Amino acid sequence: MASTQSRANPELTLLQTRDRSARGEPSNGTVTLGLRFPLGSSDRNRATVASAGADQTEAEVALVLERERLQADQRSAQAGLAAARAVLDAATERARLALETRGFFDKAFRLGETDLPTRLRVELEAGQAQRELARARIDLSLAIATLRQRLGLLPE
Repeated sequence: MASTQSRANPELTLLQTRDRSARGEPSNGTVTLGLRFPLGSSDRNRATVASAGADQTEAEVALVLERERLQADQRSAQAGLAAARAVLDAATERARLALETRGFFDKAFRLGETDLPTRLRVELEAGQAQRELARARIDLSLAIATLRQRLGLLPE
């Protein structure tokens, strides 16, 4: 707008005055109507155009920075998702192995080949592996939700 409007807007002036020539005389009132059309381009217009150009440049730089920040957030969320999947895979394998081990030690305990403290330790480790697996599943869900949010998608 500043570049297309080359001069200032027209101005309409309305002025009312009252004056009294001597004490005790009635006052005279006058109304003055003025109309001003600016004809040339002014320095004010050039300053407005320059200011608008500076604001545009600043907004473009802010846009580039914001896009870079959003892309970095998306890459970070994708890396977090990949890490959460790796943790889930490891926790799943650990839980599977812990269940197998628990089965072997349970059988060995029933046959009298292992003692109770060893069996209880194996049970504890299997329980811990199951808790870690549940925590890994929750962390994976959180990583998926974070990535969807960074991509601007609605929650599922």
